[in-house]
Amino acid sequence: MSSSPPDGFGTRSLRLEDAAGAAELVNAFDAAHLDEATDELSPADVLDWWRLYDLDRDSIGAFAERLAAFGLVDERDEEALQLHAMVEPGYVQQGLGSFLLDWAEAKAAPGRKLRTVIGATDDRARLLVEARGYRRVRQHYRMAVDLDEPPPSPDWPEGFAVAVLRTGEERRLYEVIEEAFADEWGRPGRSFEEWQRGTFGSQSFDPMLCFLARTGDEVVAAEMCRHRFGMGFVGAIGVLRPWRRLGLGRALLLHGFGELYRRGERRIGLGVDAGNATGATKLYESVGMRVAWQADTYEKAL
Repeated sequence: MSSSPPDGFGTRSLRLEDAAGAAELVNAFDAAHLDEATDELSPADVLDWWRLYDLDRDSIGAFAERLAAFGLVDERDEEALQLHAMVEPGYVQQGLGSFLLDWAEAKAAPGRKLRTVIGATDDRARLLVEARGYRRVRQHYRMAVDLDEPPPSPDWPEGFAVAVLRTGEERRLYEVIEEAFADEWGRPGRSFEEWQRGTFGSQSFDPMLCFLARTGDEVVAAEMCRHRFGMGFVGAIGVLRPWRRLGLGRALLLHGFGELYRRGERRIGLGVDAGNATGATKLYESVGMRVAWQADTYEKAL
């Protein structure tokens, strides 16, 4: 296995100034592989994404006249290293996909798993990873809804109310989101400090789009919305286990839709694990959302 790049390409770690080139690459990739464009990544979105990484340690870019491909590895999960890799359509079939896999496999300790995410319509990437012994283990969806009129008003269960995030409630927001997603497949736990850096330091963070649902003084559910990917976006929504099946998730979702609509958003999206045990996809479909894009996670034990 070689981690040398194909002839004609230079490599180095990504830098913040590469964000515009990375946004162009991702958007070109989506245009080549998706029947329906569900988002438009901006340089600011890329910078928010890259905040989770130490770029010197966790990234690599391959360059010709421009950024031709890049890879990012997430090492926070003790069980598996996760690779996010993408090749610009103009540079396919030149060995860059194999190079990125070699690079990531070389970073993983023996006995550890490596996971990589493939767009469901990216047949070249699928054939490459399957030929190298990877198998599909999970599916994730991007779901979206287009709003031609204001969404229905939420119907809150009796005894529950919602309010925006107030100063001093940041840790409680973190606790609710972490607890609600504790059983999500492949999601590493995060300390409050790590979460705080990634959330409040984001250019798209808006406390007026963070909502806490309460019964009395107890916070039992939370939702975080923002403008991202060129649309309104529900970044996280979760209900604590004892208060599920009461309609809180639907009410929170519609509340967030309403606030985003009032801000001029007409398309709203979110990401979801297709195997989510809480039935989240059925909830999202019930408010008019549809699957607009699918990504498959492949895994290999090294």
